[in-house]
Amino acid sequence: MAEICALRRHLEQGLQQVSAFVLPPVNEAACDRLIALVTLLVKWNKVYNLTAVREPQQMIDRHLLDSLVMCRWLPGRSVAGEAVFDVMDVGTGAGFPVLPLALARPDLQFLSVESNGKKTRFQRQAMLELGIGNVTVMHTRIADVKDRAQLVISRAFAAPGEFLQIAETLCETGGAVAIMLGRADRLPVSVAPAYQLMEVLEIDVPGTESPRHVALCRRLCG
Repeated sequence: MAEICALRRHLEQGLQQVSAFVLPPVNEAACDRLIALVTLLVKWNKVYNLTAVREPQQMIDRHLLDSLVMCRWLPGRSVAGEAVFDVMDVGTGAGFPVLPLALARPDLQFLSVESNGKKTRFQRQAMLELGIGNVTVMHTRIADVKDRAQLVISRAFAAPGEFLQIAETLCETGGAVAIMLGRADRLPVSVAPAYQLMEVLEIDVPGTESPRHVALCRRLCG
């Protein structure tokens, strides 16, 4: 119990530091489930090696908080329909950022695309144990995905230029693609004609020393 309380305090302190990005604020019930997600990840990681991060507090920094800063770019309201999601997370791995975002925004519908079977099994187990009902997990290659979304995100799936090409058929016209970067100069000097670069924003995630940026590209008509 003491360890859980310490993790909860660490999460709350981190959320205060990134409060400008995490809007609306994460409520207490969601915080409890986020800690439960980390606890479950620690347990599974010992057997399945889902992430190189081993320490629970580092998981909060590098997985939870690094995911939750993406709340800034989530749609304001759900427009999900048949074969259209609010948010698509491509190459989501063990469920980051999609699972923390789904806990923070239960009003939105998320699609998680991941080709690694053990990682999609973890996601489904986490959804079952934590009662996450607004995520669809798709165990497949991105080339086989026919669904689309208002916002397409990637944490570490491919180089930015390559990912923008992949996302072109996945993002609804008028929607956006958000790319999580290290250095801002990893973004191509000019984006593909299908996009308009809206912003490149530096983010400061607690517990991470390397530079972090998010690039937002609007999907144009045609």
